[in-house]
Amino acid sequence: MTARGKGRLSRIRRWVSGVMLVIVGLIFLDIHGLMPSVLVKAALYPQFIPSLMKSLVGQGAGLVSGFVFVLLLTVLFGRVYCSFLCPLGTVMDLTVRVRNRSGKPRFAYTGPMNTLRYMVLSLTVVLFLTGSLVLVNFLDPYSLFGRTLSALVRPFAVLANNGLSRLLETVGVYGLKPVPVYAFSLSVTVVAALSILGILILAFRKGRLYCNILCPVGAFLGLLSRFQLWRFTLDAKTCTSCGLCERVCKSGCIDVPNKTVALDRCVGCFNCLDVCPTGSVAFALKNTPGESGKRGSNSTRRKFLGMLVLILAVPTALVAKVNRPLVFVKNTIPVKRKHPVTPPGSRSIDHFTSACTACFLCVTRCPGRVLEPGIAVYGKEGALMPRLSNRQGFCNFDCTVCGEVCPTGAILPLSREEKKKVQVGQVRFIRENCIVITQKTECGACSEHCP
Repeated sequence: MTARGKGRLSRIRRWVSGVMLVIVGLIFLDIHGLMPSVLVKAALYPQFIPSLMKSLVGQGAGLVSGFVFVLLLTVLFGRVYCSFLCPLGTVMDLTVRVRNRSGKPRFAYTGPMNTLRYMVLSLTVVLFLTGSLVLVNFLDPYSLFGRTLSALVRPFAVLANNGLSRLLETVGVYGLKPVPVYAFSLSVTVVAALSILGILILAFRKGRLYCNILCPVGAFLGLLSRFQLWRFTLDAKTCTSCGLCERVCKSGCIDVPNKTVALDRCVGCFNCLDVCPTGSVAFALKNTPGESGKRGSNSTRRKFLGMLVLILAVPTALVAKVNRPLVFVKNTIPVKRKHPVTPPGSRSIDHFTSACTACFLCVTRCPGRVLEPGIAVYGKEGALMPRLSNRQGFCNFDCTVCGEVCPTGAILPLSREEKKKVQVGQVRFIRENCIVITQKTECGACSEHCP
């Protein structure tokens, strides 16, 4: 591959990752709901875990599902998902660029830390098979990115929009519509802030270390990338051991003294191709793994396959039933709910908690602002998952937005007629809590809205 061709690959990567970052970011920051659901689905199609969850609940498209597309890309070109399609990965790359411009020393080769990486992956799979998505919700890069925008950035966008709207109204311009502020959860905001802060600090200090030790998607795709067809190699005959490729490798996977590239940790950023002065770094089709495509010891592979066999042997019947927390509302008579209410289209609490990854896309797109996130609303099986709450509004009778945008299939799409027939709970009238009684006033809102 010529030097010009090598540079083109890194430019393509920057453009594709930048476009994905902007589009997915706008999906979560679209406070007026202007982005069509077709574009939302297209942009979220290649996000690995949401696509996988959607297929597992029977809403995927088989062999044309997004996660299958990512698997095929990985078999062909390695972990290009991490640098091209993952929005959180692009945020980490931008952090690395800030780090490089700050004058900090460049990167160096690091050990694989396979024990920690595969322990996290194995524990994530074990918990998933036993009915808990707690690690998926906390570690999935797409959900982390969406939660950050929803909990930390979107509120400021809403406040800025409403402030500008009021300012324009003073001069007689009413074209900018104010947006209601959706339910705020301090605990969820703190979790989101600590999560993204930790990832940014790790990226600033160690590059893509999060992707190679904590991210379950990165660990799984790393296993698959050991067998990729197009791979990075170092030509021992022409390499001068200048170390430039090693210093720009944010994954720490290039070992210049041994002339090897750890393919399972390479995220396919193509930075090494740009800086090599002798053309010793190549990205080419290899029929058989050479020395530079070092796969790791057979014993390591056998151990991990053994762990997978053990994981698959865990019966899903051992799912631990957790006590659902009660929800108390300040009223004359406290309202006690045995179970949280899930959105229309979620079928049941079990279906919802088995597929939701807490990305908060439904929360941000809900026009009625009735979806509210929480830390453990569904117990330990449903960390950070949202519930339907009527504290600030009501679920619009004709609205089907949450099912249209849900990328995992936790909320199934419904037509308007189907939505009108879905029962999400059972209404119980508590006369002593009605404002007609407590505030001695007239109301009638329930009869006006009841279809």
